[in-house]
Amino acid sequence: MNTEQIPPPWYKQFWPWFLIAIPTVTVIAGISMLSVAIRTSDGTVTDDYYKTGLAINMTLARDKQAEKLGLQAVGRIDLAGKQVIITLHGQNTAKNLRLTLTHPTTAQQDIVVNLLAGDNNQYTGPLPQLPREKRYILLEPADQSWRLTGNAMFPGMLQWSLRPGL
Repeated sequence: MNTEQIPPPWYKQFWPWFLIAIPTVTVIAGISMLSVAIRTSDGTVTDDYYKTGLAINMTLARDKQAEKLGLQAVGRIDLAGKQVIITLHGQNTAKNLRLTLTHPTTAQQDIVVNLLAGDNNQYTGPLPQLPREKRYILLEPADQSWRLTGNAMFPGMLQWSLRPGL
């Protein structure tokens, strides 16, 4: 009597399938990463680093100008009127301001609000949509001679402060 056991065929064993699964999963992951890379843009990558470096010096000059004028601001969102209200403190002569609520990663989600001067150094403008998530905030006049910056987490923060530099 022969008691020798015949091994099952290879396709019924664990190790061949395990060894086949490793490159298969790698190929599937590579194809999915390639499709994500093709469908999305590299919005935060710049082609001209030299011009960007020069622009940094201009930005620092704008911060220094705001500091020299003693500018600071407090902003808030009026949910009832769907508008942004900015109270500006310091030496300011601008009639109109531009408020930019920048999304950290997606430029299509940025919100720009044009603000008109009102009473008591208050500027108001219509808010097209309530921002979501974290936003970097930039307040500047039309001539871009100075800037105030800050950040806020929406929709939780309905009031924030802005100052020169970040």
